[in-house]
Amino acid sequence: MRPVDLVLLPAVWLPTLWSLRKLRSAARRTRLLWGVWASWAVSMTIGVPAVRRVIDAALGVASGTNLLVHLSGLVASALILEFVREMTASSRGRASRLNLAGLAATAVTLTATFAVMPRPDGEVDLLTYSQASTVGYLYWTVLTGYTAIGLTASAVLCWIHGRHASPGPVRTSLWLMRASSLFGMTYLGHRFYFLTTRYLRWTNAEPSAVAGTTQVLLAATMLLFTLSVVWPALAERRQKNAAERHARRIGPLWRLLQTATPEVVLPLPDELRRNNPRLRLYRQVIEIRDSVLALDGHLSAAHAAAAEEQLRAAGLSGDRLAASVEAALLRYAVTAELAGGAPEFGGLIRLRGDGLDLDAEIAWFTRVAAQADAAAVVAAADRLRAVR
Repeated sequence: MRPVDLVLLPAVWLPTLWSLRKLRSAARRTRLLWGVWASWAVSMTIGVPAVRRVIDAALGVASGTNLLVHLSGLVASALILEFVREMTASSRGRASRLNLAGLAATAVTLTATFAVMPRPDGEVDLLTYSQASTVGYLYWTVLTGYTAIGLTASAVLCWIHGRHASPGPVRTSLWLMRASSLFGMTYLGHRFYFLTTRYLRWTNAEPSAVAGTTQVLLAATMLLFTLSVVWPALAERRQKNAAERHARRIGPLWRLLQTATPEVVLPLPDELRRNNPRLRLYRQVIEIRDSVLALDGHLSAAHAAAAEEQLRAAGLSGDRLAASVEAALLRYAVTAELAGGAPEFGGLIRLRGDGLDLDAEIAWFTRVAAQADAAAVVAAADRLRAVR
């Protein structure tokens, strides 16, 4: 098996087989993408020399597998265009019908020219076959032309929508898809240049070198397209991992506060709690805010000054001191609330987390949570009971 087959076959068969189990209930975009993977998988599998020999022998048609490979490639090109249109929310309607009609007309023309063109046996690549033929040149012109139209349309759609998309995974995906289309057009241009110079009997590169270059360009095209498709999912997974990490880090502070203010915790369905870490993190931040609002009536400016003095004496400074002071104040407020003490101060102190945007607030709560169980903070919170 050729190295290019070892790279590309797993890349197309794994997503094809994996997504097959949920295909019936999937959205149209997913079904179109599955069609692209399936067409590529069939095309590349048939193109493997050992498989090609078996199929050609069974069909009894010289180079018959080449036609099957190219027809599968045409289907993939049509589906890619439909996928890009679906991804960019372009209307289907007339353009989709023209795409389907073009696919049918091209497939019929390709089959007819294939039937009358001179063809090598299955051991010789049809692209590098040295016999010049007008019908053969027409075959490649039709195949290249249809594919180039599809890739050009895809690149234009990705360019237009990519320019206006907000920065983020979707925009990156569109730019990667445009790069894939440009590589694909380079692949087609390189192949068509070779065929044209051979047809006109100009001197050009050796056929084996041309075949190797086209395989590299095709592999780059397909890998870029694969990356463009999976990029949003990878970005979403990264965001979920970050949310899980942040929720885990502010968890100690959230659990401390809910012991005194359990009423602020809103129940989440188990499925959402397990599968939506961003929502869980957002809820924890809101509930920490609500707990602070419920507890800060136990705190005064004197408490804040006493906590800072004690923690500074313990050797703390800078951001660590600020986070530790807030942790000590919240610890004391929780203790006062659990002891049944009435709020005496009417919320005269605003804690450091107030007024921050969400990301900054999460970062601040993370620092406070990291200090909540520190020995110096626990000791300072205990001493605040004597402050009036």
